[in-house]
Amino acid sequence: MIGDVFGAGAGVGVFGSGGVFGVGIDVIGERRMRLLLTRRARAGERLFSPQERLYCDGFSNPYSHYAARFAAKEAVGKALGIGILGFVWREIEVLSGGKPRVALHGHVAAIAQALGVTRIELSLSHTGGQAYAVAVAVSDAAGAGSSKEDNLV
Repeated sequence: MIGDVFGAGAGVGVFGSGGVFGVGIDVIGERRMRLLLTRRARAGERLFSPQERLYCDGFSNPYSHYAARFAAKEAVGKALGIGILGFVWREIEVLSGGKPRVALHGHVAAIAQALGVTRIELSLSHTGGQAYAVAVAVSDAAGAGSSKEDNLV
C-alpha cells in the first residue's frame, strides 16, 4: 500500500519519523516578470529582499533571475501547504552563491517551525523565457542534516 511506504500523516515520509512534508512547483514567464518590475515601481522592493535584488541586478538580464526567485517563493508556499496568499513575499528569501538555499523569516518561519519543517530543498532553472522552481519541505526527525544558517532563519 502507498500509505505504508510513504506514511499516512503529515510530516511522515519515507524516512520514518521524518521525511518529505510537502512538494511545490511553479513556473513563470520572464516577460511577465519584466512587465511587473518595469510597470510597478515598488514591486521589486515588495517581492524581493535587498540581497535578492542585488544578486539579480548583477546580471545583464536580471529578469530571468527575478522570475526564478518569484517561482521559488510560490513553490515554497505550496510545499508548506500555505499556498501563495497570506504571507509577505520577502519572508521567503532565496539565497544564492552555488546551490540555491531558502531562508524563511517572520510568519512563514513560524509556520514551518510549527509544522516541523527543518529545511527546504530548492531547485531552480530558467530557459526559453520561462523560470521553473521545485521546492521540497523536509521534516528531519531530530533536525539532523539541517542548519539554521543554511536553510531556515
